[in-house]
Amino acid sequence: MSCDCITTVDAMLAERNTRIMLPIMLGGDQTARPMIVTEQIETGRGKKKAVGMFATFCPFCGVGCDRGTETQS
Repeated sequence: MSCDCITTVDAMLAERNTRIMLPIMLGGDQTARPMIVTEQIETGRGKKKAVGMFATFCPFCGVGCDRGTETQS
């Protein structure tokens, strides 16, 4: 992220023994982004599994991810 929101929010969450999840991502663009956790609605054989989603904009201030090029908000 090109903003400092993750660090700021992690500092506020620390008093509750919590932090934002920034998983390791493999591939060409390895920018750390917050993961949006999802859950599977229907379970059972043949049902599609839940997928993980990654924010491309800061969920706190709306600034776009820095992907090696300058982005404008």
